[in-house]
Amino acid sequence: MDFSYDYGYRYDYPSIYHSSIDDTIFGAILSIWLIVLTVALIFMLVSYIFHSIGLYTIGKRLGKTHSWLAFIPFARDYFHGELAGEICLKNKTVRNPGIWNLILPIAFEVIMGILIVLLILSSIVGTVGGGAGIGIMMLIVMYVVLIILTVVYSAVYMALRILIGVQIYERFTSHNMGIVHAVLSVTVPLYEAICLFVMRNKDFRSGMEPELTPPPVPPIHPGAPIHPEPPVHPGAPAHPEPLVHPEPPVQPVPSGHPEPTVHPEPPVQPVPSVHPEPSAPPVSPKPEEPGQNQTTEL
Repeated sequence: MDFSYDYGYRYDYPSIYHSSIDDTIFGAILSIWLIVLTVALIFMLVSYIFHSIGLYTIGKRLGKTHSWLAFIPFARDYFHGELAGEICLKNKTVRNPGIWNLILPIAFEVIMGILIVLLILSSIVGTVGGGAGIGIMMLIVMYVVLIILTVVYSAVYMALRILIGVQIYERFTSHNMGIVHAVLSVTVPLYEAICLFVMRNKDFRSGMEPELTPPPVPPIHPGAPIHPEPPVHPGAPAHPEPLVHPEPPVQPVPSGHPEPTVHPEPPVQPVPSVHPEPSAPPVSPKPEEPGQNQTTEL
């Protein structure tokens, strides 16, 4: 008889419990990923809009005729470089920074794609032809080449973007602050878009104003009639002033006929003053006789 015992324990739980935990974890991870993706898309959209508006306004103020390129992908990279103009270094001059700013990323992506394909093919060929050791060696060599190429491209492209940023920012601020803004624009996300948006309406520095050329004058072909320019009608019609006729010139007196001499008038004699008549002396009263006065009293 077999008296062996089985001391193992088994617990049978329904599979619904495990599936619910897995669904909860998956749902949480998916929610976090969607939140991160939404925030990243919002940042990218805000950066694109601010960056495009800043480039468009600055291009208009600099007199660029194709400022609308600031809103088109890839084309705005070219327009961004063209706003900087020629970049003068110590011994060299970058004449078309816009073209280099557009071509460098595209060329890097193409070269990286080709190298990745060669990396896969070389590892396969090395493994098949020389064994696993040769395949791993080829894989390491190609991987090192990709790292070196990435580092060189990043350094060159970052230097180009800093030079372009300095050329643009120093129109509105000092040279040292332009370098600071350019470095932060390359290293800090969303900084370049906000900086361009803020500086788009700032006054130019003294001596950094754009040299806007006047519109070209259409050529005049010989023999073609020249149309007169239409008169400018002001708000109120101005009446022409009457013509003032010049006074006739004074004819000089001929020397043969002397002018008649004018005799001076005799002086007017003053009128003699009228003397007043002498006044009559006052009449003194007559003395009364004594006999007459007595008769009257009786």
